[in-house]
Amino acid sequence: MDTLIQQLPGELSGFILTLALSLLIGFEREEHDPDGPGGVRTFPIIGLSGFLLATVFPDSPIPFAAGLVVLGLLVALTHWATVHAGEGGITTEVTAILTFTIGGAAASGFYWISIASGILAVILLQEKTRLETWATRIPTAELRTLAHFLVLTAVILPAVPNRSFTAFQINPFKIWVVVVAVSGISYLSYLLRRFLPGDHGLLLTGLIGGIYSSTATTVALARASKGEDERPLSYVGAIVAATGMMYVRLWVLVALFAPPIARELVATFWIMGCSAVAIGAFLCWRQSKSLATTDDGRPRDGTTVATNPLEITSALAFAFLFVAVLVITRLVAARFGGTGVLVLAAIMGTTDVDPFILGLTQAGTADLPIRTAALAVVVAAAANNAMKGVYARAFGPPPVGWAAFGILTTLGVISLGLFFLI
Repeated sequence: MDTLIQQLPGELSGFILTLALSLLIGFEREEHDPDGPGGVRTFPIIGLSGFLLATVFPDSPIPFAAGLVVLGLLVALTHWATVHAGEGGITTEVTAILTFTIGGAAASGFYWISIASGILAVILLQEKTRLETWATRIPTAELRTLAHFLVLTAVILPAVPNRSFTAFQINPFKIWVVVVAVSGISYLSYLLRRFLPGDHGLLLTGLIGGIYSSTATTVALARASKGEDERPLSYVGAIVAATGMMYVRLWVLVALFAPPIARELVATFWIMGCSAVAIGAFLCWRQSKSLATTDDGRPRDGTTVATNPLEITSALAFAFLFVAVLVITRLVAARFGGTGVLVLAAIMGTTDVDPFILGLTQAGTADLPIRTAALAVVVAAAANNAMKGVYARAFGPPPVGWAAFGILTTLGVISLGLFFLI
């Protein structure tokens, strides 16, 4: 639509766009606020006024600003009169100012933003009842949590320097990404558990989180499991399912950059991935079934949710551990050099397995035998499993931590066995 408008000659495109959007807004106001200060005739006149002022005086913003001030005074007088008449609300008045500015934007060639603003305004006006219902149902604590998460992601993250410092190549941006990832997955888990029945939210958290980072998902779920003494199996299942998604993600990553290595891993990684997801789903189903009724046969209530869904403290603690392990990895890697690729795989797997595998896919097709490179990928994934088990035990209660550690470590050992057997 934006391209079609741009093909029209001169100011005609802006004129037609302003008239169409103003009429659309006017029809909506005429239907839902017939006694208001404007309707199907007034809003097109307001929009065309802004369009003409911006078109006739393109080099000076003063006439358009003066028109906006005059309209603002008229809107203020209208609102004052409605308040004294015992009526509230300022929606129609504010919409009039928006319509004026849409005309000015269309005259200046900002077609896309004009179309988007006009259509969104109509949608917001139409959905008044539904939006007000949502606003009353959302607790203040939920909005506060969302605001905190937006501060982490949209305010702090862009301001963190994205470059490496010291000989250990510590990147503050990547470290804060770890904090955002753990907090984000914790928040996702909280929302899914709140709005999905039973333990489906936990399993879905594991599956979705494992696509991005099974390590961050493990930390978030382990920390969230504290105080959830009635459902340890559900948290263990979600953690195991996240690891299953890790195997699938790693295989796709290898297949994109080194298909010969991926062919060596296809059986091992897909068997491990599907098995881990199946085990996780079974554990969640088993826990959900056992909690379906109370001892006297009555249905139980839904799952409880965390009181601190972002878990920022745990995210910062994990980031600190991440840096510590990264430093140790750099030291050991410098000690062994690049010759012990399997030892290096075991070491790098305890931190961030993706960068190691990406580097290995390049060497695997040139300097290393394909089978050796594939084995290094399996070793790195197994080491990553063991480290996630350590994190689960460190951040979660013993029932969840020990069970996750045992299952994840066993999966790593089985993956090595499968690789040699297949």
